[in-house]
Amino acid sequence: MNLIRKTPWATGPRAAACLLSMALLSGCATYWDVQRADRLLAQGQTDAALAMLAGLAKQDPAQHRLRYLQVRDGALRELLSNARQLASRGKSAEAEEVYRAMLRIDPQNELALSGIDALVRGAREAEQLAKAIAALKDGDTDGALDALHAVLSANPGHPEAQRLQQGIELQRNRGLAADPVLSDALRKPVTLELRDVALPTVLEILSRTSNVNFILDKDVKNDIRTTIFAKNTSVADALNLVLRTNQLARKVLNDSTLLIYTDNEEKRRHYEELVIRTFHLKNADPRKMQELVKTMIAPKSMYVDDRFKMMIVRDNLDVIAATERLVAAYDVADPEVLLEVEILEINANGLLNAGIQYPDRLAVGVKASAGVPGQLTVDELRGLNRNSFQLFLPDPLLVLNLKQTGEDSKTLANPRIRVSNRQKAKVLIGDKVPVITTTINQNSSASTESISYLDVGLKLEVTPEIHVNSEVTIAIDLEVSSVVKEIRSTTGLLAYQIGTRNANTVLRLRDGETQVLAGLIKDEQGHSSAGIPGLGEVPGVGRVFSNQTDTKGRSEIVLLITPRIVRAMPMPSAHVLEFPSGTFDNALVRPMRLTPGGQYGGTPAAPLPPEAGP
Repeated sequence: MNLIRKTPWATGPRAAACLLSMALLSGCATYWDVQRADRLLAQGQTDAALAMLAGLAKQDPAQHRLRYLQVRDGALRELLSNARQLASRGKSAEAEEVYRAMLRIDPQNELALSGIDALVRGAREAEQLAKAIAALKDGDTDGALDALHAVLSANPGHPEAQRLQQGIELQRNRGLAADPVLSDALRKPVTLELRDVALPTVLEILSRTSNVNFILDKDVKNDIRTTIFAKNTSVADALNLVLRTNQLARKVLNDSTLLIYTDNEEKRRHYEELVIRTFHLKNADPRKMQELVKTMIAPKSMYVDDRFKMMIVRDNLDVIAATERLVAAYDVADPEVLLEVEILEINANGLLNAGIQYPDRLAVGVKASAGVPGQLTVDELRGLNRNSFQLFLPDPLLVLNLKQTGEDSKTLANPRIRVSNRQKAKVLIGDKVPVITTTINQNSSASTESISYLDVGLKLEVTPEIHVNSEVTIAIDLEVSSVVKEIRSTTGLLAYQIGTRNANTVLRLRDGETQVLAGLIKDEQGHSSAGIPGLGEVPGVGRVFSNQTDTKGRSEIVLLITPRIVRAMPMPSAHVLEFPSGTFDNALVRPMRLTPGGQYGGTPAAPLPPEAGP
């Protein structure tokens, strides 16, 4: 049997002291580790500080884990912000390094992983975008669209790819809608002297001259004969003149081929290609815009959406071009004006009180032996003498009044009103007074009461109209009212007597000009007199025996108004204000014109030009 002998220091006070010393040393070490981690953070050594705090959090999670998580999340937020800034500036490699640093701190960080994926995807998109741009430079629009489609399939919101795709599609649509550009040979000068010649013969001559092919519609009659005398004119002008004078039209198929057809409604519907254009209106009412376009141009098809302020037009390019100019001229912002209004109510009240104020009564009393005035016995009544009477006078007996007062006061309202052109603006400064109305039913004799409210105070209504020359016409309606007194009817209903002053006018001011409207005056005068009857009315000395009070009140309303134009009346550009619109039957922004300097003739009886040969 082995006996283990315990040493005295293992169980005694020495053991407790040893354990306490070890705890103190451990606490001191933890404190200094935290201080060292803070110094590393201040020096920018985030990785080392986080490693130290992570070790402390493992040793004592309750004490240090929260601090570790706070420092870690702050470092991740700063790294994420730096990575996104680098990526936005196109520094993908540096941004990826920052994302990798985030993963070293938190290997499962979703933002860092998605950021790296976005960088990889962005590199592929940039490669495809470069291919699209190179294909556009080479004229390969199909190849460019394929590359852009690859980009938009992975990232539908890519702004640069969307912009390039929209530009290509717009250019392609315009190219398909517009007529192909004809050969330069059509601008070659030609001289024609043809009298009563069949149309196919004229077209054959023009074809040999310009190397342009003509295809005739089956309904174009071969027996059409024409006469034309033209000298030093282009082939295109001569062709247009022949077609227009014979009620024919053309359609360009390519740079060297034209289709000739009869110019009537049926053939135009068959051959004329139409374009759909959507107009998003900014300011104009879509219904009014539709009415304007229908009146002036009458396109083939129109649709209006009031919710989106959108107008869709379907017609040929000439009608679309004319509609664009009408929209540009009509769809403009309403002008606005800032009205600086100052309203003053000037009150002048005066009071004059002058004269001697006499007592209005004197009293005489009888004093009894009991000391109570007015209570006498029969014996006391028999023994009355002059000492029994008392004279009661007011104190003071006379008052000399010499008083004159005056008062001037101003009540100011200074609103600033911004209002659109030809819109009404209202300002009310005052109260709404309730008015009770009783209605009696004649059949049942039952009564019902209803309450309406009457505006009392200062009410201003203005309607401006802004002109092109920066002048403003303003319709002004000013009303100032107040409750004079309350009137109660026999049935107990309360009514009000309203005093009012109003002015209505229309004036025209320049921008920044101030106009003063005054003269709404209300005068009140009063006179009262109190004195000795008879003596107070004696001329000259009447004031010695009377007291007279004169009152005067005067109130005037003054309005000052200044218009300041915030947005002036817009003026469209000159090409929108006036442009060709074609003939009565066809809307054209490109009218038929002949080459300047040429000489033309088109009737069989027309003489030949002087320089023309036989």
